[in-house]
Order: sequence, then structure tokens, then C-alpha cells
Amino acid sequence: MLILAGGCKEKYIAKINTPASGFLVVEGMINAGAGPTNISLTRVSSLEHVTTIYEGGAEMEVQSSAGASYPLTEQYTGRYSIDQVPVDPGQQYRLHIKTSDGQEYLSDYADVKISPPIDSVSWVTEPDQVRINVTTHDDNSKSVYYQWQYEETWKYESSFKSNFIVDSLGPESFVIVTRPPNMELPKTCWITDTSTRFILASSAKLHQDIIDQFPVNTISYAGSNRLIQRYSILVKQFVLSEDEYNWKQKLQKNTEQLGSIFDAQPSETGGNIHAVSNPAAKAIGYIGCGSITTKRIFIDRSQLPSVTINTGFLDCEIGRNILDLYDPRQDYFEESDKIVIIQYVPGEIDDAPIDCVDCRKRGGVPEPPDFWQ
Repeated sequence: MLILAGGCKEKYIAKINTPASGFLVVEGMINAGAGPTNISLTRVSSLEHVTTIYEGGAEMEVQSSAGASYPLTEQYTGRYSIDQVPVDPGQQYRLHIKTSDGQEYLSDYADVKISPPIDSVSWVTEPDQVRINVTTHDDNSKSVYYQWQYEETWKYESSFKSNFIVDSLGPESFVIVTRPPNMELPKTCWITDTSTRFILASSAKLHQDIIDQFPVNTISYAGSNRLIQRYSILVKQFVLSEDEYNWKQKLQKNTEQLGSIFDAQPSETGGNIHAVSNPAAKAIGYIGCGSITTKRIFIDRSQLPSVTINTGFLDCEIGRNILDLYDPRQDYFEESDKIVIIQYVPGEIDDAPIDCVDCRKRGGVPEPPDFWQ
């Protein structure tokens, strides 16, 4: 018996026998709108001690209930894609997989779910955080079961700027010179992150198919530098079948931070994907078919209250060194990738760790994304 524990108090217990080849984990959806359909395949050795292996060499296709098929190609190990599936909303669609060992899997046929537009993505300030909400509705009351994902991007700056470098003149001498333009270390960067949990809501118990001001994300002032300058979030909306919604809701109850589908397992069946002829071959995942609607907003620091926001560089300090005490070349050569010079006056050097100067060392890139305003 496997006990699946997560961040929540409630635990879901599943009796699952691990097959010798491990579990095939299938993640993704059949995109009924504009854009690619992306499916990832991994294999996990067991659910108790997860070792993930990307599953390459598979053959994969989307099949329609009318008999059409659309093959996916492997972009890189374990990642399969097709630029566009010409989905007919009046048909059903499923995924067919043949792995490199000859095992075949089929997902159940799924109805096409069309996501209505997102009415608004809004935000409100709270004493210690910003809460981001989504509002949507369906006048035809056909949506009912919703899921959201998001991509967030924010601008930040490192603590210090490096103005000097050490230039070696030979084994016995060196000189400290102004940093040339072609060796500038970027101070301003942009970084992007994605949601890692299921965000679900349903209007099934309401009189109308309306989701009003549902929280999709919170951003702590003290716990993150996301709001230090300028922040943007792209919210993506999906409509699910009732079965897929219930399956994901079980996953949601097991953990507060799902990095991927196998961090907690929902049931003995593992979703809507089944081995064609070998009952010992197990697959976990749920493949639906639907369109995606999106909306993006921006938040500027100037729009927020006068509160202290984490800079992301609270651990950065300037060190002062006396040149007469040691030869600084070992520390300050760019190859060391550890310490850089902030300021220099004859006899003294002010320095700092490179990750306090070069914003790229904290995960960002020095060019803004195309959508940045």
C-alpha cells in the first residue's frame, strides 16, 4: 500500500503495484485552438521512490473519431509535438502511443472543450502580498469545469555595478583599469517562471456558469523580488470534462506544489490512458482536447503601497580590501567567476560576489521578452 503525502492535511491512499518497466507518465493535451500540441513522455521506476527517465523513440499520433490521424514528431528526448491539429469541434479525439519496446497505449476519446474568453485578470493588495484573480463566464453554460495555468515574468536589477577589472601585465605585475564596454556585466534582467500546481474551479453548484474573482496566484512582498520593479502574468484558461476535473482535483488534494503529474498519484487507473493489449503495462495521465484562452496584465512597483519588497539580493555586501596585503589577481580575474571589482581608489578595492553584480547569475536574461511594454 502506498500512502501519498503532500502539503495538505488530507491524504489519498492508492493501492498500485509497480510494473517491472515502471509507469509511463503522459503529460499534455490535444490543442483544439491555434498553436502546437505538445506531449511529454517520461517513465518513473516507482511511485514511492521516483526516478524519472525521459521516454524517447516513441511513435505518437492524435486520432479523430472520424478515422483521421495526425502524427507527432519527437523534438527532443521525451518531447513530442505537432504544429497544428485541425480539430473539428463535432468530433472526439484521442492519443495513440507506441513506445520503443512495442507497447501500445490509447487515451479515451475526449469531447472538444472550447474555453470562453477570460473576462478579466485583476489584482488586489493585501497586508503582506498581492493576490491575482481571474473572472470568466459562459453564457451557454457549457464550460462549468475550469483550469488555469500561468507564466509570470518580472524585471529586476542586481545590487552593484562593476566598474573595473584587473589586467595582468605578466607573472609579477598587474594593473587595475576601467572595465571596457565589451566586458560589461548586465545589471538589469528579466526572468520567467511557470505555475507548478493545479488551479481548478467549478460553477457546477452555481445558478450560472460564472467564476468571479477566483485567486490564481499570490505574490509575497517579503518572499520574492517579483514586484521589485515591474511584473507581468499571462493567465491561460482551459475547460475540462467532469471526469478530468475530478481526476485533477484528487491530485490537487495530495499536494500544494505539483511539479509534475507523478508527484502524487490519483487512483489505481492513473487517468484515461490504457495499455492496448498488455494489462501489466501501466500509464498515468489524462489527455483531454480543448482550446486555450489567455490574458496578460502588468503591475508596476509604483502602483503598489509603500511597503518593503524583497530585492532578491539581501545577501549582497561590499567587501573592502587593502592592496598592500596581497596580490588580488587570483580573486579578480574574470575567469574566477567569483568576485568582481565595484570601485577602486589607490590602495583599496571594493568588491562583491559576481552574482551580486551580474544579474544573469540569478537566472535572468538581459534582454526583455517581446511582449514587454
